[in-house]
This record gives sequence, C-alpha cells and structure tokens, in this order.
Amino acid sequence: MVVGDQVGQSKGETVSEVDAESAQVIHIIAGPTGVGKSTAATELARVTGAPIVVADRIQCFTDLATTSARAGDEEAGVQRVRLAERTVADGDFTAADALDSLIGTLRELGERHPLLIVEGGSISLLWDFAELLPELGFRATARLMHIGDRQEYVARLTRRARRMLIPEGSGTSTLEELAIAWKNVDQRPFVASVNGFGAILEWCATHSVAVESLASAALSEEQVDELARLIAIRHAEHGVLQDRIFSMVFDAFEPLTPAA
Repeated sequence: MVVGDQVGQSKGETVSEVDAESAQVIHIIAGPTGVGKSTAATELARVTGAPIVVADRIQCFTDLATTSARAGDEEAGVQRVRLAERTVADGDFTAADALDSLIGTLRELGERHPLLIVEGGSISLLWDFAELLPELGFRATARLMHIGDRQEYVARLTRRARRMLIPEGSGTSTLEELAIAWKNVDQRPFVASVNGFGAILEWCATHSVAVESLASAALSEEQVDELARLIAIRHAEHGVLQDRIFSMVFDAFEPLTPAA
C-alpha cells in the first residue's frame, strides 16, 4: 500500500508484512485530532498483525468514551491496547505515569510481536517518549499525519463534534459525560482541561447554562450547531499546535519500509 500526498496522510510511506526475525520495531502514527490516525493504525494492523498501543491519556477514562473518541474504535481482528483503565474520580493520568505505562506495555507486547504500532496525539506523552527512544533499544519508524486544508479540517471536526453531541443508538453524549464528570468537584480542574469539555464550559458560561443540567438539556438544532462549531474550532486550534510540535519531533524519523 503506497500512501500519497493527501490530507491526513504522509508522503511516500510504504507498508508491508514485517519479517518475524527482524529487530523489534516501534512504528509511531502521530498527528492532530481528527486526521485519521485510528483508521491508519487499523489498516496497518490488519496488514501486519501488529497490536496497536493507544498513546492517548484521555482514552484511558472509561467514562469519557464519547468525548475521547474511544467509543466505536474497536475492530474485529485488531488488538488495541490502552495504557490504563480509569475513571474521572481517579483524577488526571499524568504524562509521567502514562509514559511509564507506555514503555512497560511495549516491553511486554514486544516479547510476542516483532512490530508494535503506537498511535496517538498526546503532545506531552509522545514528546517525552521520543526523547527517551534512543535509550530504549527500539528501532523506531514514524508516520506523521497532517491537517491539510484548514477549512475542510474544521468542517470534519464539526461533523465529529455533532456526532459526539448527538450519538447514534444508546451511546452517552459528550454533554452527559461532562455533566456526570462535573459532579466530581475535586476533579473539576482536570475535567475542564479535557479537550472538548473546555469549549462546552465556555458555551455554558456564555449562555448561563448550569453544567449539571447538560445531561437532561433539550438543545435546539441551532444550539447544537453552535456548540459543535465551537468544539471544532477549539479542537482545530489544538490541532495546529499538535501539527507544529509533532513536525519538530517526528519529521526526521524514517518511514516504515518493506522488510528485506
């Protein structure tokens, strides 16, 4: 599979089955929110049989499944491993703790798999991991995914935010997740720091809406559109930062190439 120079894709990457006798390889798929990292990781996992280690601290929170985009990312035949299983009541999962868990998880999985895929967009976690890589004894390759056209990026994030606000089926909405998380008074600084929640809290303050009422709020279509747009804009702002930092960290990494 050759990946061209398209939105959310890297240049000139070729993937193939990895030689089982080759050295341990850690392939990192990094990039901003909403550029297709999970899809790219899943495609590579299907080709190679490698497990995916999710380098995302917020996806470790089982009660933030919709907000973190954890919900619905399981694929039959693909092993997706998270760094911990937590709830908001446990408090923040610090970058230092997440890094320790990431390294330990890679060591454990590396005993059984010649290739491991690390997929995520956590700036602090991936920055620290990249700095430690020379000491860890892995051969690291990387695929850096970019935003592409900014207007289309915001449009995609808006559609994504709307799905989180009004999920299909019986899924919990991001509004319900925030309302429940907000009950953990001691953890409110952490909750407010979660990407997406900050935008909703901003909207609540502007419109004098009690956060606790969000779980039962009957929003109009206009309000949903306004919220989705604001969430998308804030995600996009963070995405630009992710793009800039990951370019500094990973652009010099070699791509994953066919085994000899």
